[in-house]
Amino acid sequence: MNRLLFCLLFFVCTGFYMSAQEDHIQIPDSLKTQPFDTLQKKFYYYEFKDVQITEKYAEAMLWLAHKNEDASQIHKAEYCTARIASALGDKATAERFIKQALAHSRAENDSVYILKNIFLRGKIHADFGEYLEATPYYVQAKDLVKNDPDQTRFHIISHSIALIKNQVNDVRNAIEISKKNLRFFETKDETAFYPLTINSLILLGSAYTKLAIKHLNKPELHRVYIDSSMIYIEDGMKIAEKYGDKEAKVMLAGSKGLNFYELGDFKACLEILKIAEQQSIEQELMRELPMTYLYQGKSYYSLQQYNKAILHLEKAYEASKELKIDFPNLQETLFLLAKSYSEVGDTKKAIQYYDLFYDKDKENEQMANITSKTLYEKYDIPSFENQIRKLKNESKRIGNKYTYTKYIAWSLLVAFISILFFYIKRQYQYKKRFEKLLVHINTLEQQKEISKATPAQKETNRKKPKIADEKVAEILKNLEKFERKELFLSNKCTLTYVAKKVNTNSTYFSIILQEHKKKKFVQYLSDLRIEYVLKRLKNDPVFRSYDIKSIAQEVGFNTAESFSKAFKKRTGIYPSFFIKSLDKLNDS
Repeated sequence: MNRLLFCLLFFVCTGFYMSAQEDHIQIPDSLKTQPFDTLQKKFYYYEFKDVQITEKYAEAMLWLAHKNEDASQIHKAEYCTARIASALGDKATAERFIKQALAHSRAENDSVYILKNIFLRGKIHADFGEYLEATPYYVQAKDLVKNDPDQTRFHIISHSIALIKNQVNDVRNAIEISKKNLRFFETKDETAFYPLTINSLILLGSAYTKLAIKHLNKPELHRVYIDSSMIYIEDGMKIAEKYGDKEAKVMLAGSKGLNFYELGDFKACLEILKIAEQQSIEQELMRELPMTYLYQGKSYYSLQQYNKAILHLEKAYEASKELKIDFPNLQETLFLLAKSYSEVGDTKKAIQYYDLFYDKDKENEQMANITSKTLYEKYDIPSFENQIRKLKNESKRIGNKYTYTKYIAWSLLVAFISILFFYIKRQYQYKKRFEKLLVHINTLEQQKEISKATPAQKETNRKKPKIADEKVAEILKNLEKFERKELFLSNKCTLTYVAKKVNTNSTYFSIILQEHKKKKFVQYLSDLRIEYVLKRLKNDPVFRSYDIKSIAQEVGFNTAESFSKAFKKRTGIYPSFFIKSLDKLNDS
């Protein structure tokens, strides 16, 4: 297909005509006369100096590329447009143009821009907090350059992957990757590779702080990780000072402030973060502000200066909304706002922010092992939840202060009787379910091995790929081995992980599970774990003495909440009731 035909097809498919674009976007006349290569050079020159000027060059490139009907210029201009749109926070435009750029660069078989577009598509997702969506593109880009003699691009992409791992609290891997990158960058020309070196130092400082936070209950280890963070921060400060990098100094100062907070030196934390806040505003580094405000708020909260804590926590919340980013510490911000308002006696605001926290907590249920778990360990959330519940009841009572006392008394009496009746009925139901569970467990124990799945009737759904009977038998045999070895107790069990264990892909494995086990993967994994925990609780008194959280972790659940929910769904009773009933049975 020649270039003219390619351009004509592009116009028809997208409705992007020259006249329409010129009417919609005003291109300065001075730019219309410049060659495409000159516009491109100016784009990169101004990109990190003035985004408004850079945007005009991107618009001019796109206008000229369509005017010239040059397919190569078109996909290059689309790439630049996507870059600047992402920098300006225009996610929709960035995604639209990067998809077009990738498709057109592939049509042109331009390997350089195919790599650039794949990497940029991942970066756009990452810039807007969509870390899981960004990762496959980074991995794909990394695979394209892994055999390059010069490993520079490989380590640049690795740095982006490390950033994501640090964001989602896969801290140890982030540190491992960043150390390798740093060693590579330090062997190169210092001036040319300064941006990559300083970014690696910033990332290592942040990652070690996160690792320290994970070990709050081990003071010596906590201090070791903070000290490691400080080493990288100080190294970064020296090199940033040498190159006059104000942005890096602000970011490193913020990390240093976080470390002071973790060491309990709240005054030092506030002192350095106030300076970092001022410099962030002066240099328009708005993405640094949510964390800066949050840790100022946390410091004031720790100093019991709750009004000041509220002021800065509100700023953190508003800044994250204004930037439209998925602020990783948003849950903590909302929870501390609720706590702070509760401390100053503002019941309405305390309830408001607790409800926002609760909604976010539910939204992040699938990410519990990343964010929620840390929060539940750090703060006594269930206790505060009870306090909020009481505040809500109190507010409701005050709101109905004109209700007759007699009506309230009768309502309370009816409520008490209903609760009592419900409680007795529920206890009876739980007891019956417990007895049925014991029979079920005895049946399980009598089985010498996990029964094999019986082949299901073949369905006539043409959309499902046909799997050879020999392959099905092999997968089922491997699955039986997987169950017998109790590999399902690992918290690393994902659909892809188990599919690899049984020597197949996730698509085939899902089909076989549904046809032969009559279950989707999540239900299948949950049922295996619950069956295991039922038998072990019945026969192992030491295991019964564990708290719910420890039992949950022992059998592969990330949180006590997710374990209790799965146990209740499978058995009809809560694990705590089951354990108490077993203990009573043994005592009798």
